[in-house]
Amino acid sequence: MFDFTSCVDDIHSRFNKEQLNAFNAITCFDCLHLATLGYNDREGFQIFTPEFIVKQMTDAIGDDLLDFSKTVLEPTSGDGAFTTYILQKRLETIKENFEIESLKALSTIYSIEMDNELIILQRNNILTLLKNYIKEHNLIVDYSYYDMAKCIITLNFVWAMFNYNSPIGGFLVDVAYKMPNAEKKAFKPINFAVWNIADNNITVKDEGVDIW
Repeated sequence: MFDFTSCVDDIHSRFNKEQLNAFNAITCFDCLHLATLGYNDREGFQIFTPEFIVKQMTDAIGDDLLDFSKTVLEPTSGDGAFTTYILQKRLETIKENFEIESLKALSTIYSIEMDNELIILQRNNILTLLKNYIKEHNLIVDYSYYDMAKCIITLNFVWAMFNYNSPIGGFLVDVAYKMPNAEKKAFKPINFAVWNIADNNITVKDEGVDIW
């Protein structure tokens, strides 16, 4: 097993206050708390994609979705109906070296949600899915594995506003703006975490992302 402690310490030491708070708030439920499963339905004020549609849409993409080297971005991700399902399907393809391969699977899933309560809930759902999958399949992971997973969740599952009425003109537009700055019309483009996960080391760097 890989002792992730030094990697976690290095990444954790570079977190800003907001990221530290997000990391510390990630916890595990007994099961997934998804609106599509009857949890936190927000009394009808928000519309959540039904579970059967989530499955149909993701399954229609095919094997590309199961390629850990390909990134997935959910721009209005809610409590994680799509991201948890995609991670679940990816985990099911892993045959060996679960610790490293599962972190690779997680590291290329990205999420943007402008509702802070929902992004917190989604982060918890992602950790819950990982822990329950490991328990159900009688897998053994290092004690530091979950902190490494929480580092990835903290940086990949972002409280931000998707590119809505972007104030930036021209052909290049920023993907998303950091919250709560965007609520105050202080549009600060976010950087995405780009992970390098090897058998004996894990590193991350920030990278600006533009779409044409």
